[in-house]
Amino acid sequence: MFELAPLKLPESLDQLIDFCIAMDDQIRERRHPRDRPRRVLPPLPSLPRHTSTSGGSENVKTDLPVVEPMQIGKTGISEAERAHRREKGLCFYCAGADHFRLQCPQRPRVSRAEHSKLGFRTGNTQVIGSLHASFVDNEKKKSRILLPISLTWEGVHLKTEAFLDSGASGNFMDKNFAAKNLLPLVLKERPLMVEAIDGKPLSCPHITHDTVDVCMKTGVLHQETIRFQIIESPSCPVVLGFPWLTEHNPVIDWVQRDIKCWGPNCQSRCLGRVNVIGSLNIATAPPLSTEVPECYLALKEVFSKARTEVLPPHRPYDCAIDLLPGTMPPRGHVYPLSQRENDIMEEYIRENLERGFIRRSSS
Repeated sequence: MFELAPLKLPESLDQLIDFCIAMDDQIRERRHPRDRPRRVLPPLPSLPRHTSTSGGSENVKTDLPVVEPMQIGKTGISEAERAHRREKGLCFYCAGADHFRLQCPQRPRVSRAEHSKLGFRTGNTQVIGSLHASFVDNEKKKSRILLPISLTWEGVHLKTEAFLDSGASGNFMDKNFAAKNLLPLVLKERPLMVEAIDGKPLSCPHITHDTVDVCMKTGVLHQETIRFQIIESPSCPVVLGFPWLTEHNPVIDWVQRDIKCWGPNCQSRCLGRVNVIGSLNIATAPPLSTEVPECYLALKEVFSKARTEVLPPHRPYDCAIDLLPGTMPPRGHVYPLSQRENDIMEEYIRENLERGFIRRSSS
């Protein structure tokens, strides 16, 4: 029975490394027939003995194997040398005994920032830039600009908010937000890899899908066709990045957190024309009916305009105004009137003087 791994796992890092190397050797042996003769490694050359005399005493140095370090620029090492270094726990790059290949000081290193600047590609994956992943809580929403937008696709209308992020290298949408609103997606020809602002990969670093062409309306007149790349961004469902800002070049009021005006290119591409209407028909209310309702026909004379032009005759039941003898009426107050109110008052006095309803006072 072939035992690949023991039941008890190593406890230290060094033991774990030795365990993994031994297990890898066992896997390689199982891939070849057992009757295949094993390759015998050639003996390694040894250092000659060096003697030194100091005060009449002789110090003898022990023999050490001479291993030539890997030369930078060469294609690699032989299988025999690789097996020897694996057995002795040596570095695969320089054959050093105090470290491994990942920690080798002679191995050239390229940082993530240099990879992204050079447009580093690995297979079908390309580093397109750094996405500023702003996963903030509600208390920090005041520190960002949220732009009200309206999205339209295939007869569906959706109103939401977009996060303006000058540190994002593209226009992004949260995949759960797209799935919730049944927004169709298309597969990218080549997946892209996105990093956070500190160069670290996100939880889902590969972008494999885009949205279909979506009509996005911002404000009253600004309208465009746009595609979003699908990522995981639950706190910011829609992100408008640096490419969108450079394309439209808006003037942003950072205090009011609003866009004041659009760039010159938007005047001919994104902003709709305002049509000037030469004439406008305003529906007027129908004239009031002058007909007396049937329930008031017995009192039709009360609604007669001609009878209102004549002062009614005196009747026994008129209210008498008796003045007290030897007294003076109280002085009335003068109320200030506007010019419009004064004109209406004079018009009222003139009409009632002509009708004889009032007369000029002689007091």
